[in-house]
Amino acid sequence: MSSHHVVKEDQEPALLIADASATPFPVVQELLEWSPTIIVLEQALPDVLLWGIKIDVVICRQNNVDRHVTTLNDQAPVKVLSHPDNENPLPTACYFLIAAKYCAVNVLGAGFEMLEPFAAHLDVVTFCEHKRWLYVRNGKFEKWITRGAKILFPPTVISVDGLDANGVAANDGTIRIVSDSAFWVGEEI
Repeated sequence: MSSHHVVKEDQEPALLIADASATPFPVVQELLEWSPTIIVLEQALPDVLLWGIKIDVVICRQNNVDRHVTTLNDQAPVKVLSHPDNENPLPTACYFLIAAKYCAVNVLGAGFEMLEPFAAHLDVVTFCEHKRWLYVRNGKFEKWITRGAKILFPPTVISVDGLDANGVAANDGTIRIVSDSAFWVGEEI
């Protein structure tokens, strides 16, 4: 980290990994640059362990807690949190982040529909199916993009500037998308 960047602990977005193969590894490396808190769902754990990074929290089924505590001994300190066997582990991870007062999370491999219930409490960016999705709470999205970039947005938006009818930028420049309510905006990565 450069000396001119000061980031308070737990102020950078946490990294929640539901699927380690959800995005190209160079994108993952960029997300790891600020040493975020790493939360891994059980199904992604074998792949993430191969990365050789420090894991902070693992979310697993209740009957696997002891096994993971043993497996992750060299990762200490690591929190192992459980969820009921018949429930999705993603809400457990999001509730943990909210309770720990995180402001933001980058998620690998979870669809934005599953994260929407938590987007009122967390700034959420999710990487899924080679797309980066961002939840826009205030109904206004603005970004500088290059010509040919494709932006995905719901048909319910009020206005779109800088994109053609297919969501493709005709020129380099700032695009603007406005809606009367929160929405998800996506871009291919």
